[in-house]
Amino acid sequence: MAWRTLALDDREWTVSVAAERCAGSDDWTLVAAFRSRMPDARRLWVPLEISSPSKAALFARADSLSQDDLASVLRRRLLVA
Repeated sequence: MAWRTLALDDREWTVSVAAERCAGSDDWTLVAAFRSRMPDARRLWVPLEISSPSKAALFARADSLSQDDLASVLRRRLLVA
């Protein structure tokens, strides 16, 4: 289920977030998954520069992200895709 939707360059994207913890680390990192609503779309996973030892705090921080923040992250990811 999508956490949010985002319109960017005449395309609508669903956005989901997840917490990821790397081996040897005590901190969780927030990761966003962007998927276009086109039938052949693949999911783009983008690690965000937000981390915390608490998953609850991490998801609380995610709720404060603006649409502009998410659009900026997606634009940068699309440039390297």
